[in-house]
Amino acid sequence: MSRTPPQHPADPFGGLLLPVSAWKALEDAQITSLKQLKTIAARLEQIPGMDREIAQLINDRLDHCAARRTVRVRLTFPKQPHRPLPGSPARSDA
Repeated sequence: MSRTPPQHPADPFGGLLLPVSAWKALEDAQITSLKQLKTIAARLEQIPGMDREIAQLINDRLDHCAARRTVRVRLTFPKQPHRPLPGSPARSDA
């Protein structure tokens, strides 16, 4: 069972599940994209109608969203047998 919240086509903030009061304050401030929201995240409390708790909630959810989207990849390459370079004497290990 997936724990990822469903994406709504009208949700410009990638499923952050924000309260209505946050949506209203962001709409009034003309913040319409996740990129804009991330840019202004440090100054959310300065938006009219945005209280400290809602600003903290948005920042927490942005941090959670960023952590969830971080992908760690470990590349493993098979060891190649040593091949002598052209023109070099061949090694005899026998």
